[in-house]
Order: sequence, then structure tokens, then C-alpha cells
Amino acid sequence: MIKQWIADMLNPIAGILFSLVMVVPMSVVRVIFIGILVVLALWVISMPGQYPEGGKKKLRDDLRFFALGVLLLQAMLYLIF
Repeated sequence: MIKQWIADMLNPIAGILFSLVMVVPMSVVRVIFIGILVVLALWVISMPGQYPEGGKKKLRDDLRFFALGVLLLQAMLYLIF
């Protein structure tokens, strides 16, 4: 009984939110998503280098480059699919 009351109360709000989401074009969604990934990439690059403990500081050991690789892979997968 209470579940149905909650569902009846939220149904108009859900309809309004659904109609608002459907108005946004897919190209805007893609730009926002890629923009978020670019901002994350800039944030990662601006951080100081993160190297494993007790070793020489080699460029391949810098974790920022691996993070950038993951962000690039995520962006490519999003653009492809």
C-alpha cells in the first residue's frame, strides 16, 4: 500500500524529468562527456609525479601517464560505441 502511494506520488516527477532528459540532443551529451574526460586529463597532468617507492624515477613508472592512457581509452570507446 505504501509502495503504491510512493509510486503514485513520484510518477509525475519522473515524467517531467524524463521529458527534460529527452530534449537534450545526443551531440550535447557527447560534448559534455568528452569535456569531463578532458578536464580530468588536465587535472591528472597538473598533479606532481607519482612514482613507486624506492626506485629510480623513470618516465614509464609515472602513474600519471597510465591514468591518461585509461582516460584516452575510455574516450575512444565512448566515441566508437
